Amino acid sequence: MPQRGICIGFAWNGAEGAGNRIVAAKIECERERARLLQVWRPFQDRVGRRDVLERFPAWLADEARWAEGRLTLGLDFAFSLSETHLRQLGLLRQALHGPPALGRGLEERFLPAGVDLTEGAEVFRASVGKDRERMADGYRASPQPPTHARSYRETFFGLCVLARLDAVFPPWDPLQAGKPVLAEVLPAHVARVLCGSSDYRDDSRDDVSRAGVRATVLRTLRSAARLEFEMEQAAQIVEDEHGDALGAVLAAVGVAAAQEAGFQGVPHNVPRSEGWIWSVREEPWRDA
Repeated sequence: MPQRGICIGFAWNGAEGAGNRIVAAKIECERERARLLQVWRPFQDRVGRRDVLERFPAWLADEARWAEGRLTLGLDFAFSLSETHLRQLGLLRQALHGPPALGRGLEERFLPAGVDLTEGAEVFRASVGKDRERMADGYRASPQPPTHARSYRETFFGLCVLARLDAVFPPWDPLQAGKPVLAEVLPAHVARVLCGSSDYRDDSRDDVSRAGVRATVLRTLRSAARLEFEMEQAAQIVEDEHGDALGAVLAAVGVAAAQEAGFQGVPHNVPRSEGWIWSVREEPWRDA
């Protein structure tokens, strides 16, 4: 984990009323330890997606000031599409410049005046057709690609949010002192590397509570990442049957580990246009 700074992880959502569903976790990194400060829903006072679009830049600026220029965010939605889809949509050039440019390209094409985010997302998915993985999705064993039926709304809405932000987006941008860093993360990968399993969400199909799994993941984070938290916070995370609170914490830990490593290690065969999923280092037990 980094020696100093604030890392905020997000469990994102692209459905209507997203402000009620987006969960964030804030970690303060210090020498030899990290402390969980807060797990909360930062946009629940105005829950519409348009409200989140409008509020996110000011919210990010406030958090950056509070962090004194040492702010890193990990968000669990795709920051780009497969190169095949980018070419198909005519947005490869924009994607080469990074997520904000790609987000603006998507808005120009799928969100003209009078079109809402639901309709825009539906037309977007219909336009790309067959689901296609990015190289990063294969490397990190993502459960679904960016345009999958379970993820396309988050991808579309998330990129529209990024289109409005002035920040650093690795691997597209070099790090800049004092500027917030936003990176794509995958909480399931963090859990899988540290605990051997990412199955921490309750599933109505089998009617099995996975509260014990969530508690085990938290204990692992305490020992492996030296993450400190209060008992009330642990109860909040373990009792969240959807797993969003734990997902946000895992996102924060994943992006903190990537920051400590200097956002290095992207495989050479990954196209620049597709970006990368940042996470903890694979197989850390080999150092034991």
